[in-house]
Parts: sequence; C-alpha cells; structure tokens
Amino acid sequence: MTRHHRLTPFRIGGAVALAALLVAMTLSTRFVTPDELASIGPEKFDPAQTAEDLFTEANETIPDAATPLPELLTGLQKDVAKTADDLKASRPNDTTYLFPVRGTATVVATQQQAVDITVDGIPGTTPLSLASGPSLNGAVLRDALGFSFGDASNQTTYQQVGDQLKALVSDQVEQGTGGKLAPGTTLDFTGIVSVTDTGMPQPAAKPVQVQPLTVEVAR
Repeated sequence: MTRHHRLTPFRIGGAVALAALLVAMTLSTRFVTPDELASIGPEKFDPAQTAEDLFTEANETIPDAATPLPELLTGLQKDVAKTADDLKASRPNDTTYLFPVRGTATVVATQQQAVDITVDGIPGTTPLSLASGPSLNGAVLRDALGFSFGDASNQTTYQQVGDQLKALVSDQVEQGTGGKLAPGTTLDFTGIVSVTDTGMPQPAAKPVQVQPLTVEVAR
C-alpha cells in the first residue's frame, strides 16, 4: 500500500517561516570588497612613518632631557652605572647606556666621518667629535627613544626605521649648519652619547662621539 505524506498546516507554516528567515538573512548580509577586507586586517607596519613619528618625538623630548656634555663626562669618569641611574639613561641591552646630551662646540677639523670639536669644560685629553656622513647611526636614536625589535614587524623593518632616522637627522643637520663647518665655527648641538659599561669608570682619554640630533651654527 502506498503511503501519501500530507502537508499539515504545521509543516506548511514551518516551511514558510524558514523561507522567510533565509530571505531576511540574505537581505541583511553585507558583502565586502577585497579592499575592504584588507582594511579590516592588521595594520601594515610602515617604517618611514614610524621614523617620522620617532623623529618628531626626539625633537620634542631630547633637548629638554639632555645633560650638558661636560657634566656627563665628569660623571662617567667616576662611575658609569651610577651616572646612568642618576640621569635615567636608556639601556637597549645589558652593556650599553644611551645618554641625551647638549652643548656648544668649536670645530677643530672636518673629517669624512666626523667633525672634531672642543667643548669648554672638557680637557683636550678627551677627543671629542660629532658623527657625520657614513658614521651617522639612526639606530642609536631609535634605541634611545625606547623603540625595540618587538615594535617592528620583522628584522628588516626594524633596520629600516634606523635607516630612515639617519636620513632625517642628516637633512636636519645639513639645514642647521648650511655646510658651514670650517675650523673655528661655533656650533650648538644636541644628540646621543652611547657608552659601553665595562664595570669601570670611563677613562679620560677615551674618545667620545656624539650621534647628533640637531647641529646649528651658533648666533
């Protein structure tokens, strides 16, 4: 005997409700474009923009935080670790301290990778220089601002941030000096001094090089 399945009012009502639900879901679904889908993913790391932001921060904070260079060297030649603690130096690794500094210098000579200077209050037995050209190192400024490897997307972009900072500093120094670095020129500078902690006071004869942030011909 053949059995016939009858659609009861209950079954008919259920089918209609299900169809209505599917229509409502379709109408309420918003389909996104590939560009929109990309925009809601993780933001792409931009080394150039990051360097611009750090450079702005450096110009806003380092001049006020900077220690006069003679004062810093006096402390380092007594006790490196205590001086770092007193001045709240950055410490990117276990053996390196980074100190913001400022000063007024007189140009002694211009080399390919440095400008040799003297600073009142620092004996001539301590060789002093401002990094320039190839010896400019944006990584020092990057590290002094507390930007770490984990803040970048990978090793390449981390290095690119330093490279971009080097270019920005180079342009700023060039604008500040106008190429006027003849012997006898007086310069006002701010920058970073990197010091390796050996556990001993820094010798007075140890050369000191400033990685500059700003260098301007004194008026």
